[in-house]
Amino acid sequence: MRALLAVSFDALLIVRRGDRRILGASPSAQRLYGRTEPVLCELRYDDLVTDRTAVDEIFERHREHVPLRFHRRADGSRFPVALAIHWLPDPGGELACMCVRDLTQSEAEERRLRAAEASYQAVFQGAPFPILLLDRHGAVNAANDAALALYRHTSATLLGQPVARLLQDGRQARHYFRQAHWQASGERHVRADGVAFLAEVFVSVVRLSDQVHAVVVVHDVTEQHALLAQLQASEARWRFALEGHGDALWEWDLAANRFHISSELSEQLGRTPRPQEQAPSYWNELVNPADRALLDRAIVTHIKGQSERIDVEVRIQTRERGERWVWLRGRVMERGPTGRALRLLGSLRDVHDPKAQAQELAHWREQMQHSARVASMGEMAAALAHELNQPLAAIRTFSATALHRLDKPRLRDPQALRETVQLIADESLRAGRIIQHIREFLRKAPAHAEAVCLNTVVASVQRLAEWQAQRLGAQIRLTLTPGLPAVLANRVQMEQLLLNLVSNGLEAMRETPGERWLDIDSTQGKPGYVALSVRDHGQGLPSGDAGKIFTPFFTTKVDGLGMGLAICHSIVEAHRGQIWANAAPGGGTVFHVTLPCLLEPADAADAPHDPPAPALHLRGG
Repeated sequence: MRALLAVSFDALLIVRRGDRRILGASPSAQRLYGRTEPVLCELRYDDLVTDRTAVDEIFERHREHVPLRFHRRADGSRFPVALAIHWLPDPGGELACMCVRDLTQSEAEERRLRAAEASYQAVFQGAPFPILLLDRHGAVNAANDAALALYRHTSATLLGQPVARLLQDGRQARHYFRQAHWQASGERHVRADGVAFLAEVFVSVVRLSDQVHAVVVVHDVTEQHALLAQLQASEARWRFALEGHGDALWEWDLAANRFHISSELSEQLGRTPRPQEQAPSYWNELVNPADRALLDRAIVTHIKGQSERIDVEVRIQTRERGERWVWLRGRVMERGPTGRALRLLGSLRDVHDPKAQAQELAHWREQMQHSARVASMGEMAAALAHELNQPLAAIRTFSATALHRLDKPRLRDPQALRETVQLIADESLRAGRIIQHIREFLRKAPAHAEAVCLNTVVASVQRLAEWQAQRLGAQIRLTLTPGLPAVLANRVQMEQLLLNLVSNGLEAMRETPGERWLDIDSTQGKPGYVALSVRDHGQGLPSGDAGKIFTPFFTTKVDGLGMGLAICHSIVEAHRGQIWANAAPGGGTVFHVTLPCLLEPADAADAPHDPPAPALHLRGG
């Protein structure tokens, strides 16, 4: 017996039936249980199993095959086994020769197969599009839930049916197995209730379990075909409307690399596209070189799907009228399955005359704003003269002192003389800064947009307005929130806007008894905007005419022109902001301004000039 155990490749255990004592073990069994034969022979069979309740059944009923049990190794780990038992007679009692087969790898493989099957079923059933699996005879072998819903069948009624019964023309089913991959568009399929629908079919022939199957993916395109028909009709109406409005039309077939223009446009431009010519090359010969990059960028951006449409104004050369401004628009009307643009359709409209009028209007608006700045500064001339008189008087005094020290040798103290001259230089710089600030405000230059911090604008205007405040006996208080995002604006126009509001507020308090305060606040407005408010404690809005205060030539002043608030409104509107006014609690008026801000914080634009404190209060006068 021991010789048999020694040469056996199987894991064998010899167990005495009476007391279930292990009498011998093959080398494979020793390796399987992680114990030597002497150690195993000290154990009973019960010590190797994890469930001792099933042991009695093996020995009492002489089981010869035990399909699945769990045994335990020396390290305490459990593993699945199958037992083949031969019962042998022996003088000392009947013996059980157990052949132990380790099922660990088999069970793991079975788990993987079950998991793969579950994954396949999850993907197959969870797919959002209908899928049919056909056997080699063309019968439906499997259908996911989306397919059952599409054909309005149940599994019992659909499985086993030939796919030809799902087609209005059953002869089309013969094509399903002719190619490894096949696609058909516009097939008519039939639901269980007899209703037909248009389908787009994708067929792939695969081999599953040594048998040929066809995987059929079905898309209901009935609604898409209806929408396409509507789109074509709408496009025809759109063409008619544009042509009736005087717009010239162009079309670019990207799939065939052909560019077409309407006869009206060809007549205007004096040039017809050459065969196989594309839109960019066509326009480049006509568009002003300064505008070509703008047009190319608009076309490429829209074709890539990064913009809603091509919408740009450029200058082109016409045959009879020379260079003209035109409004060129276009949109992708058709894209392929991958999203690639296939066809663009657009229009071209002559906007030269309206654009020239708009430019002239902008020129006159700039002239009006400049005139208003000059008028505003004229009103401050007296206060400005007083402001400049202080540093000039100080310069005269310190100059006389320095000359006196130079004339008297006993008073010629170099340090004192240096301090006197330094005071003269400081006062000269002060006067120079006042003059420079006035020149910047009055300068006449083209509107230039830049990143502007409103806090810096407020601080700059506060220095200008202090002169008017002194003359009227008023005081200015600033409450500025630091770190506000910058706005994209023209700095001079922002100063003019704020100075107009401040001047109006100060004038409104001319007859106010007691202390006269003008409050200027800057805050973060609604998301994406910064807010500015100017509050006076004057006579308030005119009753019944509050809605007219921003109308040109409307004024409540005896000698007013009625253009200050109108200019404010035009400046804010040009910067895509809002301005309004309402009565302040306790009397007076509050003017509110909101402007769209840039993404970067104000610190990046004008941080060195931004007031450092969270809430700054300054008093003018």
